[in-house]
Amino acid sequence: MRREAETTPMTLGNMRANGVRSLIVYCGACGRDAVFNVDTYPDSVPVPAFGPRMVCARCGMIGADARPNWTERQPPGAWAPR
Repeated sequence: MRREAETTPMTLGNMRANGVRSLIVYCGACGRDAVFNVDTYPDSVPVPAFGPRMVCARCGMIGADARPNWTERQPPGAWAPR
């Protein structure tokens, strides 16, 4: 039987190195989503660590799906102001 390779979750540092500074958080109960800025958290924190701690502002559900907010990332070759 083949054993699956273990994966390491993305950290905030890796996410920032890829041009993303916030998470998009989805509530599985009501579908609400919110953007959560993580600038004040250290680079070593894994992205999935945020999900279980989130509380939905609409329905009160504890726990959510937290992922990098890739929509804020500039496409390759895009002009970025300095």
